[in-house]
Amino acid sequence: MKKILLASCVSLASNTHAFSAEELQLNEVVVTSNRFDENTTTPRSNVRVISKQEIMNSPAISIPDILRMQAGVNVRSLYGNQGIDAGVDMRGFGESATGNVLILLDGQRLNPVDGGSLQWASIPLQSIERIELLSGDGTVLYGDRATGGVINLITNKSGKPAAALTGTLGSYGYKAADGYVAGSSGDLYFNTFIHSADANGWRQNSGFNQWSLSGRAGLCANDQDSFIDYAIYRSENGLPSSISSAMYRDQPRSARTPFDSQTKEGYRIRPGTNIKISDRLEFAAEFAISNMKTHFNNVSFNSTSARDADTYALTPRFKWSHGLANLESVSVLGYDYYRGLVNADYHGGYANGKATQESNAIYWHNDTALTPHLSLSSGVRYQATDQKAAQDAYAPFAMPAVTGKKTNYNDAYDLGLNYHEEHWSIYGKTGSSFRLATTDELFGSDPITFQPLFFGNIIKPQTAKTFEIGTTFKSQDWDGRLAVYRANIHNEIGYDGNLGVNTNFDPTRHQGVEAELGWKPSATLHSKLSYTYTEAKFTRGNYQGETIPLVPRDMLRAQVNWQSPGYGQYVGQINYVGERFVSGDYANTLNKMPSYTTVDLRASWNIQAIQLSLVAQNLTDKKYAPYGIYSTSQNDYYYFPADGRSFYLSMRYDFK
Repeated sequence: MKKILLASCVSLASNTHAFSAEELQLNEVVVTSNRFDENTTTPRSNVRVISKQEIMNSPAISIPDILRMQAGVNVRSLYGNQGIDAGVDMRGFGESATGNVLILLDGQRLNPVDGGSLQWASIPLQSIERIELLSGDGTVLYGDRATGGVINLITNKSGKPAAALTGTLGSYGYKAADGYVAGSSGDLYFNTFIHSADANGWRQNSGFNQWSLSGRAGLCANDQDSFIDYAIYRSENGLPSSISSAMYRDQPRSARTPFDSQTKEGYRIRPGTNIKISDRLEFAAEFAISNMKTHFNNVSFNSTSARDADTYALTPRFKWSHGLANLESVSVLGYDYYRGLVNADYHGGYANGKATQESNAIYWHNDTALTPHLSLSSGVRYQATDQKAAQDAYAPFAMPAVTGKKTNYNDAYDLGLNYHEEHWSIYGKTGSSFRLATTDELFGSDPITFQPLFFGNIIKPQTAKTFEIGTTFKSQDWDGRLAVYRANIHNEIGYDGNLGVNTNFDPTRHQGVEAELGWKPSATLHSKLSYTYTEAKFTRGNYQGETIPLVPRDMLRAQVNWQSPGYGQYVGQINYVGERFVSGDYANTLNKMPSYTTVDLRASWNIQAIQLSLVAQNLTDKKYAPYGIYSTSQNDYYYFPADGRSFYLSMRYDFK
């Protein structure tokens, strides 16, 4: 009985998600677009779910590795397979992707207010239960930065007694150890994940050392689950920077900055509760605190700098299954409070600065079943955001101090119809979104006098209108998904190197097709093919008709999974990324970065409680760069080379 109660509480605890299951399987627990988990027989079509099995069977060693195999997702890793400082792009935002793709951990925002990169190593890959992707949507439920989409990383919250140890050895001195333990006693449950890894790195000065500890402890009794999620982490890595075209051609493993490095360390604490007040009313809330300290040792510039970022969040909400006349109808009403503070100390090498962003928002979302096969979803959000920034005076550059503040009031809506039968569904949706300048984008200088300015009064909020139609189907042997979308964006925020400032661009249009097709001819063989067509162009202004840099028009991914009884499991995948313009080339006058194709393999064997796996990444040793830029001062192209051929051998032992 206690096991049944615990299982129910674990399901109840997973309330902070905002998606629907892609697969057309009935009577299962799926995550709906209302930040609550629930049982449903209404499949949704515009969301993808990457299952735990897919994650574990993939030849991936980091979360960005998992994401890059999905249709509509482009991952740019600057420093190797571990995803250090990796950016994730959805629906073609290029350089400004980190400001337009919202990353969540169990429903809580991970994007820092300063626009910096995520610390992916702080989330052990083995702790991920599933990943949910909602393309071109999410602003109503989660606020700004969701124009391109939302990625929700759902961690394992189970208290089912279990323990496992994994050791990994790999190329270029890679060594990793992962541990997992979970258990319960009465109404109490817990789980803990430990991760540690280090390597010399494929490139010169690309070595790293990282560790993290995370998990959950909870108390589940009756219809209430109270818990605390926690994480602490630290990571050190070299910063080899980009290299010139000649070095990229002749010495791709070299470093332009062979002694630069960075260190990131921090913690996350999130207590929360979920209470089932009645059969029709449910309440959930979390209070989250996080801190990340970053230290940069820029030997190449003879300087050091540090950043200290604190974030606070309060997210209460109610779910009310009230019905509408004789129709089944569920509404969610919630309030989001976020506060982020960033202090930047350049240790005498530049003017120090600090910034604060505080937002208050209310949102409402409703799902109504108009018929047994047709459902209507709608939602609205209203958000008020205060932004403040201050920069000290800096005598060596004759720079005066500058301060400023701005309050923005923004709203968003979404509206969608979903028609579903047993093995297929079709949907259409429209909505709006907004994005505010990050705290880094609040700082700038006059392009003529070079005097510092508060750009919060200059950069306008970015707004977008999105339209999408799509369908999914599933049969015994086949399954698939197709989505066609268009987003018209005004005041898109980005950095224009020609002006040397962050700015609002002229109107842009992002449109494209995302297609996935799976085939399972037998119980032991499964294949998946995905194709993404993206067109992101300026529709007016000086760059009218030109393509946004770093956005490939075509991406193709293919995977084959063969499970041979008694002989192990084998997975092969191909990843193709098409040509794209280098960073900053808004006029499209420079050479394109060439397309590339990589091949990854994974083989695994189960021997009682032991699982052995061998992963090969970039098997053909393809030389390519996911990111490149042109230097006008050097009249040359600079690239961030990707890792060459790499192998990883792991052994996992599950304690019984």
